[in-house]
Amino acid sequence: MNISTTWLREWIDPKVSDEVLAEQLTMAGLEVDGMAPVAPYFENIVVGHVLSCEKHPDADKLNLCQVDVGKGDALQIICGANNIRADLKVIVATVGAVLPNGLKIKKAKLRGVESLGMICSDSELGMADSSEGIAELDANAPIGENIRKYLNLDDNIIELDITPNRGDCFSILGVVREVSANYELPFELPSFPVQTQVKSSINTSVSNTTACPKYLSRSVLGIDNTVKTPQWMIDKLVRSGQALHSPVVDITNFVLMELGQPMHAFDATKINGAIEVRNAKAGEKIALLNETTVTLNEDTLVVADSASVLAIAGVMGGLDSATQSNSADILLESAFFEPVSIAGKARNYGLHTESSLRFERGVDFAITELALDRATQLIIEICGGQASDVNACIDKASLPKLLPITITQDKIHKILGFELEAKWIEKKFIGLDFEISSKTDNTWTIVPPSFRFDIRLPADLIEELARLYGYDKIPVQKLSLDANINAVEEAQIDKYDIAQSLVTRGYQEVITYSFISEKYHNLIDANANKIALSNPISAELSVMRSSLWAGLLQSVESNQRRGHNNARFFEIGLCFSGVKANEQSNKLAGVISGNRFDAQWSGDLMPVDFFDAKADLESLLKLTGVTFEFSASEHPALQKGQTAKITLNDKQVGWIGALAPNVAKELSLPKCYLFEIDLPVLLAGKIAKYEAFSQYQQSQRDIALVLDEATPVAVLIDSIEAMQQQNFVGVSLFDVYAGENIEIGQKSIALNLVYQSLEATMDDAQVNNKVDKVLDLLQSKFGAVQR
Repeated sequence: MNISTTWLREWIDPKVSDEVLAEQLTMAGLEVDGMAPVAPYFENIVVGHVLSCEKHPDADKLNLCQVDVGKGDALQIICGANNIRADLKVIVATVGAVLPNGLKIKKAKLRGVESLGMICSDSELGMADSSEGIAELDANAPIGENIRKYLNLDDNIIELDITPNRGDCFSILGVVREVSANYELPFELPSFPVQTQVKSSINTSVSNTTACPKYLSRSVLGIDNTVKTPQWMIDKLVRSGQALHSPVVDITNFVLMELGQPMHAFDATKINGAIEVRNAKAGEKIALLNETTVTLNEDTLVVADSASVLAIAGVMGGLDSATQSNSADILLESAFFEPVSIAGKARNYGLHTESSLRFERGVDFAITELALDRATQLIIEICGGQASDVNACIDKASLPKLLPITITQDKIHKILGFELEAKWIEKKFIGLDFEISSKTDNTWTIVPPSFRFDIRLPADLIEELARLYGYDKIPVQKLSLDANINAVEEAQIDKYDIAQSLVTRGYQEVITYSFISEKYHNLIDANANKIALSNPISAELSVMRSSLWAGLLQSVESNQRRGHNNARFFEIGLCFSGVKANEQSNKLAGVISGNRFDAQWSGDLMPVDFFDAKADLESLLKLTGVTFEFSASEHPALQKGQTAKITLNDKQVGWIGALAPNVAKELSLPKCYLFEIDLPVLLAGKIAKYEAFSQYQQSQRDIALVLDEATPVAVLIDSIEAMQQQNFVGVSLFDVYAGENIEIGQKSIALNLVYQSLEATMDDAQVNNKVDKVLDLLQSKFGAVQR
């Protein structure tokens, strides 16, 4: 937000330079992004009066002007501007003046005729980027007055970066309050008395008082909207970054910047019947002031008459009911709209307005009447007319509650780390318009003012004290910590070790938003509980994630667009099946895509497959020392036939599989393999135990078996391990074959069995005996026949 320091000092004038004031605002929490003068420095430039204007005798495009600059005889000045004419008040650079572009004004001759100065445009003085002609001043501009004084050019524009929690500072009044508290200068809110002369013929009502607890309106009849907006108001609006419109609209914008209250003016003759503030009806449309037409959602609050919608409440007015230059009767609106009811509505329709910016952050609900009186007073002063009484629709029960907050000296000391004097604390709260409802020697009960929506907790009050004291003045102290370090179970696996295990296997950790699009939610699992946000940042971030896969797939998609086709990503984060704490779960998920290894000369590229993802996941599961089971199953986001659910003690804890082709096609993704598992089951391991190391040679046997192709190899391996044979070390699969010489519906597998004794090298008879028992078990239990 831009503010003029001159405008600010009309309200409160600390005896410091603009530079010091800007620095103090930054230290108080209102960050100043920059400060720039309204116009660059120049001198010897004054107000002139064109007495006569005649054509140059030797140049058709030049004019010979006699200009009175208040110093005796008129100056003869040659000017080529199209808009130069007699009896015009202009800006004159006299001989000796130096313009911002470095041009020094001297006596000169143009086509043989002497010129004693220069008539200037705004752009030549650095007050505008471009100009179509010379600057035209008001007819009452005093001849000979220094133009810097007349146009108030010794002014600076401060650019403030207001944080979202300080909606009260989006106005001159809000900044004035801050300056008053920081410099301990007295400040009183002015009043703007209005004499009512007529009665309003337009009734108002509010059907949704929760969203609009306060709605005020007033008619102003018989105005002249063709008059020119006063120069003093133009200067303030332009320097605040506001565009100029008609006088009535300029006045409502002026009140917006001055008091922070968004307002709107309707052409009263275009209102049919009474005004009602309600929710939009299905299919209703409105042509907005920006000349776009939108179809309204039913959750959008609108201002309507008996025939149509007149405005989107708190966002933008309609084109059909807007004031025009010929509008003689207007209806002024000043309201308080509850922030949550307005939040996000502008973005839903692709809009961003000064009004919605303020209402979303919270507007002072106690200033509504004052702003209406201020706008009425200015309209009557500038445009004439007669004001009516005020139609007020107020539901006090729905207005925000100003609840008292108690803080103690001990709490302040604990958070800030140093003592503050009680008198200083009370003085600062009073300076901020906080009410001290009760106090003791070291305790204060504070009621925040109506314009401070960000003050709800004791910590908020202490933050106010800290920023007014000065963050740069807070003493630096050595950190002391009374740590109560809890013992960590020896079996507990650290989350860092989990992450590091994946990193060593070539994965990169990503951190994605907890919000995803509805499209991703439905593609991954449409049956999962959909938690939609009431005020999403965008449509792409409108649903709380039920799975980490959405963010991982978006990362793969983003990398693929940039030519990075080999992806190995993992993420650890919260997933949501509800909004309560017990409906949130920590999970770990991973995705792989592309080739198993980078391209090299000695071998062909090999794409990753299901078993690469499974091997990576199993490397994590081995850290726990617990046996997990993989069994074929189905998942909406995974391909049938390449999907397995992961169970522990008969409880499902995760999924692994290939991305379903329809999902990959919809997202324009390559072949991907994903896994996801509950993080707590990875963190709960077993205590490591020492096992003796054998110094004798291992004995290995390979066996080939033919069995039903539907029989999972994992079941065979589990059965072999369950035998608990003495000196058994392990079993692994090294080949699977189906095809020639193997009957349809069967498959051939090859297993490697390893035995090792701690006492001696095992002979062939001992090993063969154990292998025979394995073969007998597999044949009897699974019908497996040795090849």
